[in-house]
Amino acid sequence: MSRNEANTRKELIDKALQTAGWNLEDPNQVGIEIPVDGYDAQPWNGVTDYCLYQENGEVIAVVEAKRQSRDPRVAEQQVRHYVTEIEKHQSFRPFAFMSNGDKTFFWEVGNEHKRQVAGFFSPRDLQNLLYIRQNKIPLKQLSVNLAIANRTYQQEAIQRVSERFDEGHRRALVVMATGTGKTRTIMALIELLLSANQARTVLFVADRDALVKQALDENFKVYLPNEPRDRIRTYNIDYSKRLYVGTLQTLVKCHKKFTPGFFDVVIFDESHRSIYNQFREVVEYFDARIIGLTATPADFIERNTFQIFRCFDGVPTFVYPYRQAVEEGYLVDYSLYQAQTRFQREGIRGANLSEEDRNTLIEQGLDPDEIDYEGTELEGTVSNRDTLRRQWAEIIDRCHKDESGQYPGKTIVFAVTQDHALRLASAFEEMYPQYPDMVQVITSKMERTDDLIDRFKKEEMPRIAISVDLLDTGIDVPEVVNLVFMKPVHSLIKMQQMIGRGTRSHEACRYFHRLPNGRKDEFLIIDFWENNFDKDPSEETVTQNLPVTVKIFNTRLKLLEHYLNDQQSADCQQVIADLRQQIGQIPRDAFSVQQVYSQVEQAWTDGFWRYLTKSRIDFLRTQVAPLLRFVAGVDVAAATFTNKVERLKLEILTEGAKPGTLESIAEDVSYLPEDIFKDAKRGKSAQFCLSHRLRSATPEELNQIITDLAEVMKNRRKERSFVYIDLADSIAVSGYITLGEGGEQVYVDEYRQRVEGKALEIVETHPTIAAIRNGEAVTDLQLVALERTMRQELGGGNLQLSESNIRKAFNLKVNSLLSFLRELMEIEALPDYQEVVRRNFEEFIVQRQFNANQIRFLRAVQNVFLKKRRLEVADLYEEPLDRFGEDAVERWFTQEQVDELIEFTEQLAA
Repeated sequence: MSRNEANTRKELIDKALQTAGWNLEDPNQVGIEIPVDGYDAQPWNGVTDYCLYQENGEVIAVVEAKRQSRDPRVAEQQVRHYVTEIEKHQSFRPFAFMSNGDKTFFWEVGNEHKRQVAGFFSPRDLQNLLYIRQNKIPLKQLSVNLAIANRTYQQEAIQRVSERFDEGHRRALVVMATGTGKTRTIMALIELLLSANQARTVLFVADRDALVKQALDENFKVYLPNEPRDRIRTYNIDYSKRLYVGTLQTLVKCHKKFTPGFFDVVIFDESHRSIYNQFREVVEYFDARIIGLTATPADFIERNTFQIFRCFDGVPTFVYPYRQAVEEGYLVDYSLYQAQTRFQREGIRGANLSEEDRNTLIEQGLDPDEIDYEGTELEGTVSNRDTLRRQWAEIIDRCHKDESGQYPGKTIVFAVTQDHALRLASAFEEMYPQYPDMVQVITSKMERTDDLIDRFKKEEMPRIAISVDLLDTGIDVPEVVNLVFMKPVHSLIKMQQMIGRGTRSHEACRYFHRLPNGRKDEFLIIDFWENNFDKDPSEETVTQNLPVTVKIFNTRLKLLEHYLNDQQSADCQQVIADLRQQIGQIPRDAFSVQQVYSQVEQAWTDGFWRYLTKSRIDFLRTQVAPLLRFVAGVDVAAATFTNKVERLKLEILTEGAKPGTLESIAEDVSYLPEDIFKDAKRGKSAQFCLSHRLRSATPEELNQIITDLAEVMKNRRKERSFVYIDLADSIAVSGYITLGEGGEQVYVDEYRQRVEGKALEIVETHPTIAAIRNGEAVTDLQLVALERTMRQELGGGNLQLSESNIRKAFNLKVNSLLSFLRELMEIEALPDYQEVVRRNFEEFIVQRQFNANQIRFLRAVQNVFLKKRRLEVADLYEEPLDRFGEDAVERWFTQEQVDELIEFTEQLAA
């Protein structure tokens, strides 16, 4: 039965006010049925149901009650009259609540629309709101703290949210690709809101414990160090702080320990997965400005999320997508390498197994005829040990290595389950006993996960983290250069989150020696499940870095070739001894070595070295040298220095010492501690390296330098029933190019042959190449014509050559086919197509009297043209050129100038 107004007040509203901290027994805090002018209860003045007072006796809010069955909003005019009249008798207009016990509306009459709230605000809340009303500064009048957010897109994000708030909106949705500084952006926005007196209490919410810890210790502490901060826990809440962090799981349990008006701003990190089901209640409970923060591409955000953040047109408040961040150099792109084993592709079926495999199953106590699994069931209902071995071998062979080329760079392996993760770790330890600390399982089921994550972030080892969901999102390890998908991922949102673990740029990295060649220009995805990465799987390349030990070995082989006619000389015998010493370091018990040991075993015998030939040196270079990448415990500093000295030795014997090599060795030595120079023996070698004598040093002298100084280089002054089987598996598909919508898969070697053959035809017949060969000057239009021909001849049919396919097939990073042809055919006179375009745009601009706005617009047009390779009039009005204004073309250019621009770009189109 619905309550009348009196019972509604007594049974519902009174209790709700008490819950919010109001003492109904204290007339100095709560007045009941008070005339709006304070003393006259005549009908035309009206009587408030409740007056809520601040300490000085002024009314800070009025409450208008209605019976339970009546919509409280019917009292709008009544409440407007009350607050307007009360304002005449005090220094400010009070706030207002309208309630029927079930629904309560808060209204700042004349400033904002009324809005439904989860309950009454406390005295502290209303005092806080009054302070904000009386002291707030428009956000547009303040500047963003560039020490926190110094990138233009971060400042734009803050500006967009600020404009939305200044316009009266209370919710915003910010979409920024992982790695672009979402959290820094939000920290700068929080600082702006605090400085503008538009917020005094802020809550940051995430759905992972690690993300909350990161927000408190690595963000609030660093960027807002002077603001009192705390983490919300169900068992301990300190209401005196200004900045709070908490997990959604915690907030679900304890959000009602706060009043709805306690927070001024609430940020939900990764809101697309934080808003639904029980979490929706948390979002709606707090009457705060709410900001959703996500890395999920806008196209993947569900309509429900847009509605929660009041983006009813399906457009976020601000968007900065991954692809744009890559193009502008703030994030790095990835290369994709896909491989599958035979069992993954064909399944495991007893009827199709060899007699040997069937016997193996019998020995394992299994009936071969009962074994019938699809490849997709691997690690779901069945695990084959050798499949894991083959996958690990492929990973170690293909992954991006660190600066030394010896160890894998930081790598995250995404496993199916906890048990799968543990099996992967066990298989690795079995195969690579020389790397005892290389791999670590980091899942929510492991103990002390925070310590494990910190260790992976900050320490040299482990290099490989095997995770199940825990490291999929939010974990920031900029040095990650390999992501390995050992499981199928069906959710595009989840896929984007996982990819985001590798997108941080070189600028974000601290430990450069963990990066390929000391720099992060891309990261590698190794995929064993044919996942759809929303891009052509054939695109991008896998760039390999030669381990420093292999470089040393190959240099010594070149020295050996120099001594082939004098193999008994002391210098030759020393080179042989050095090579054999390196071979002796190869771990013959390593799985990858065992696979090929029978083919290379002769290199360990004395007879092999008794008399060396060119073919034996080739054998050492192609068959033995690659195995040095499995050598453990390499002193990278010593090996790097040794490589430089061996290279100098070769240079002196052949074409003469190169200045760069001499300088690099001298620089390394100059950084050694002073006690090295004071040492009688080592000091002599150190001084030798810093003298002119190094240029003409003998092999014996250089060997002595390696002996004396290499090992101290590290001191330079410069981190269902589950079935287990073990059948021999093999990699069935790897290193292929996928062509067109039909998905034709062509092995890299075959693809290279196709491309090289067609390119050779063009070189032999194209007039531009003929002119270059004849020493004739060629025009830019001739170069454009060559680029156009290359795209026409190589871009379709059974080639479909693109910059990304070039990267995968030829290990070349180029941005035009002119560049590709220059590298492939060693035609140095060919410039980049981009260089030609930029040169012509520059001439086009210089030859005309354009003003600053026109020049700025045309430089943006140049970027659009380089991206699309053509330009149409419509492009001038679309993204990204529309940022200059919808009428920018009409404001800044005549029709004749537009026509001239289009005609100009048509000549450059390729």
